[in-house]
Amino acid sequence: MKILLLFITIIISFSVSADYSNHEDARSVIDELVTKHGFDESYVISILKDAKRRDEMLRSVASPAEKTKTWDEYKKIFLTSKRIREGKKFQDVNIKILEKAEEEFGVPKEVIVAIFAIETNFGGNKGSHRVIDSLTTLGFDDPRRSKFFRSQLIEFFILARENNMNILEVKGSYAGAMGLPQFIAESYRKDAIDYDGDGYIDLFNSVDDSIGSIANYLVNRGWKREGSIVVQSYPNNVRKYYKPHASLTHFIPLKFVEKGKELHFMGDDNFRAIARYNISDVYAMAVYYLSEEYKK
Repeated sequence: MKILLLFITIIISFSVSADYSNHEDARSVIDELVTKHGFDESYVISILKDAKRRDEMLRSVASPAEKTKTWDEYKKIFLTSKRIREGKKFQDVNIKILEKAEEEFGVPKEVIVAIFAIETNFGGNKGSHRVIDSLTTLGFDDPRRSKFFRSQLIEFFILARENNMNILEVKGSYAGAMGLPQFIAESYRKDAIDYDGDGYIDLFNSVDDSIGSIANYLVNRGWKREGSIVVQSYPNNVRKYYKPHASLTHFIPLKFVEKGKELHFMGDDNFRAIARYNISDVYAMAVYYLSEEYKK
């Protein structure tokens, strides 16, 4: 019995305390950080040694709501009366900066608010996982997207250095997304902007920076002022209902089953830009539905 308990203890310990500095794919990460980005090798190794394997992250990334829920199920999570009510309040409180972003970037304030609502419930759920644990677990042990997460691990090291963050204390989602808008490390470095004028980009605490960064992210993914996100259409008569602006380049036929009824839409550049935020059509449609509620 004692031997069995010892064996179980060892297995559990391994599942939460893997030395990623010795992982077969760690050498390439260490070498890139040292040779290309000027990190001290002993520092990188010490961080990788401290990182913990989290099996719940592997399970979560393998079955996200965007892939496992039907449209009706997904919609029920985010299109609630409480989230609509809180979104309108958030919009009222931050109206000046939202209107500034809408004017500058061409992204409607309601869309920005909807992304806030879905990503972190207006800052109420920014994630409780150490980002270093998320990115090492997924970067070294995820069977499908490990290469992508290793690239984000490298970006995270650089981001932490650039912004004087304690790399072992930064918290985020199970997939390593951070802050009020839930940016991955690469997006934080490339798309985040200082929008409150204090000279520092802070997506963890600054609503203004987060608002400007969401708008900038969408523009960098192809958002067009002239777009309409989606227009409801009918399979055999699309042209009658959908007349795209000449500047738009992407037209995506979409089908959603809502309460047993098939609904057809045409999405344009703006739908595609939103979908890239979470690599999901149902996510983009939820943003659209919420944004329409915030217009009322």
